Amino acid sequence: VEMGGGVGYWAALLRRRGVAVECFDSAPTEAGGKGGKGGESGNTFHGECPPWGPVQRGSSALLASRRFRRHALLLCYPPPRAPMAAECLAAFCGDTVVHVGEWLGDTGSAAFEAALAEGWELTRRLPLPCWGDTAEDLTIWRRRGGGVPRGGGAAADHPVLRCDSCGKAGSLQPATVRDKPGLLRRCRYCRLACYCSAACARRGDAEHKKCHAVRMIGAPPPADFGGPEYHTCCV
Repeated sequence: VEMGGGVGYWAALLRRRGVAVECFDSAPTEAGGKGGKGGESGNTFHGECPPWGPVQRGSSALLASRRFRRHALLLCYPPPRAPMAAECLAAFCGDTVVHVGEWLGDTGSAAFEAALAEGWELTRRLPLPCWGDTAEDLTIWRRRGGGVPRGGGAAADHPVLRCDSCGKAGSLQPATVRDKPGLLRRCRYCRLACYCSAACARRGDAEHKKCHAVRMIGAPPPADFGGPEYHTCCV
């Protein structure tokens, strides 16, 4: 079941591979390309784009229905700094979540990431082809056994973000000022390389160069870990 399916592109790809998918959005675009019911209120992200397949109107409350108990929930590019992703996670009655998006970035929210860390276990993380200014990946999560949360609150380790050199975990506390020192700093060019110190950034230079090559970034990895070419992602 996909919530926030937009024009149903990911759902359409899954259906082509034989997966049964129910796709929902709070403002699905109509077959004729008009956003919202009767074309009255457009879809914020997709406007008048026609859908790739059936997208039903629905909200996070639907995910509490027992008919979705054996489904996996797909959240693809949940809206940034909005409650939608966290509300879907809280309502969902199943045990598997598939997320496509960034971490402490331009999708979802800090509350959503904290909820994942609290009650869900990361089982797989897969890289995705991205635009030059984005850093999405696909992750699969399983609900913790017996529904028992891990605990830890706002000070808990981030479930995904780590120093690429030493593995030190980031935190769930996003940076409010990105040019100040913090627990982890991320390269502004590739938005993938992430380090906890200048020493780790130097150790990771070879892999960092590969990130830039794959993304066709002409600039070399930044030499000044404390400079403006890195930004703090968590504190």
